[in-house]
Amino acid sequence: MRIGIDTYSFHRMLGFLREGEDASDERVALDERGAIALAAGFGVDVVAAQTCFLPPVPHVNVSACVEAAAPAELVPSWGAPNGLEFGANISAAVELEWWIDASAAAGCRLLRIVLGGPAMRGLEPDAVRTERSLPVLQRVADRAERRGVRLAIENHGDTGAAHVADILARLSHPSLGSCFDTANALRTGDDPVDAARILEPWVFMLHLKDVEPLDRQQSHVNGPCSVPYGDGVVPIERVLDVLAAPIALGAPVCVELGQLPRGADERAMVGASLAWLRGRAITPR
Repeated sequence: MRIGIDTYSFHRMLGFLREGEDASDERVALDERGAIALAAGFGVDVVAAQTCFLPPVPHVNVSACVEAAAPAELVPSWGAPNGLEFGANISAAVELEWWIDASAAAGCRLLRIVLGGPAMRGLEPDAVRTERSLPVLQRVADRAERRGVRLAIENHGDTGAAHVADILARLSHPSLGSCFDTANALRTGDDPVDAARILEPWVFMLHLKDVEPLDRQQSHVNGPCSVPYGDGVVPIERVLDVLAAPIALGAPVCVELGQLPRGADERAMVGASLAWLRGRAITPR
């Protein structure tokens, strides 16, 4: 198993607080090295770097990001909070094209992208979103293929697994796949195991979260609080077994913390998650 960390795990240290979180005593720089170097220091195989915490295009130095992640592979995670807005945001598509080109030039071969965000869920019918998204995704996927880059669409709390799978099936593009997020599956009403089965043919990477039940949260907009693996409601062992084939082919399994409870210790939570993963064997089911 190739194991990684998504730098969103350190969002409080980067100065971004979600509703209900308390401020962190530790801060890292909003630059090419801060959170990327912090994640790389855990000795992982992959660092998924949230581009929203990096300098804006075109001022970000992607080669410096790659150097900060070394020897881990850098996977830029583009698009938070609302990504392409299901094809409606043309400037976002232009920015994504820049990231494809710059990432390829720096040696990156995989990007996580988002179609929309949790705040957009339910605002339009899926059919409308699909028809608007398809031509934009076709264009960026063609560009990615020419550059030798793959794009992984995350179920970003905006839409369910079946909708993402429908888009991927209709485009059937070799450079377009999925980043499957277990907690976001819950947020959209999916069963994480069923959602993993639906997206399994397209999975390029995985955001593995375990979380408290949704009904214990004051705000469902931000999602449930992250907890150590095995302490929450996500059947993470079953998810990993369902996705055994793409994991065996190199799809990285990335630790990501979302909503954090008060008094959280990100370093300890990430470290415990990594230890759990490193002791886990994958058993296909």
